[in-house]
Amino acid sequence: MRPVTQFVFFAVVVSALANPVMAQTEIPTIQIPDEYAVGNAPPSVASQSSQSSPQVEGSSVFEGANALNGTLYAVIAPTFDGSSVTTSFFRFVNGGSATSTFSVTVVGSPSGDTYGTAMIDVPTRASPQFSLSGIRDLAGASDLVNGDNGFALYIQNADQGSGYQHVIFNGDNNFFENASICAYTFDEALSTISNSKVLTNVHTSRLGPWPSQIEIHNFFNAPVTYLVSVVEAVTGTVMGQVNVDTAANASFSMPFTFFEDSVGWTPVAGENHANLVVSDSTGGSPNIVLGHSILNDELAATINMSAACAVNEPAEGGLGGGFGGGGFSY
Repeated sequence: MRPVTQFVFFAVVVSALANPVMAQTEIPTIQIPDEYAVGNAPPSVASQSSQSSPQVEGSSVFEGANALNGTLYAVIAPTFDGSSVTTSFFRFVNGGSATSTFSVTVVGSPSGDTYGTAMIDVPTRASPQFSLSGIRDLAGASDLVNGDNGFALYIQNADQGSGYQHVIFNGDNNFFENASICAYTFDEALSTISNSKVLTNVHTSRLGPWPSQIEIHNFFNAPVTYLVSVVEAVTGTVMGQVNVDTAANASFSMPFTFFEDSVGWTPVAGENHANLVVSDSTGGSPNIVLGHSILNDELAATINMSAACAVNEPAEGGLGGGFGGGGFSY
């Protein structure tokens, strides 16, 4: 009888979560006070907002006349311009077989007004990085106006193999963090066009104070040799390839410099990031868990940087593309 009891308990919990205690008509609608808005509001605005109180339904303060339908975009919010120490950086990754164009619209918060749109061409296998100010420059976006206190980025790209990553950096304590919040992961999208696994924007030896560590776990029940391709992230140029033997159910952790040395690549100025592509020589999907961490000696901390997001909902489709066929065949 124990399995039956557990099932009934689970069903009750789900039902309780799915049905609110109050009727919808009895639930009040409030507005989040300005003091909780994320951005870089002037001190005068911040001091006034601390005295504000919640407003009830009927207010249209947050309804911008030119508001975008975010369901048609991948959205990054909040973002940070460095004025409060923290700076946002964005990586746009192209897993397809040809140059891919990202449309990045800069939107003000809380107005919802569009400040401008940048069109960014990314070569196959590449993932160039931009700061928020860099995106604004490309979009021709002005400083914040009309009470806005922050920017959000609304991204579109027609290609299935398109992705992005949002990372933040604190210039005072040199703290990195992966701030990517994904509706769909880049791995999910990439799996529809390629059988490879990818880590984006790994730190090369040019960023020595913040070295990247690569983690690989082979979860297959036999030894497997995987092909690892090292790609320069700005241009998408393949710097070299190497076969890596992995024992059954074994885990490995090594600095990215191991791969630099293995393919004979010495990064020069401007080659700060690399994409690491892992493929199975049989053509199947690699049976691995693949991870990327940054070691911060100053903070005695390790930051997981593995996650990247897909621009689009993953679709059914055949294999092929810049990371595992089509544009570049491994």
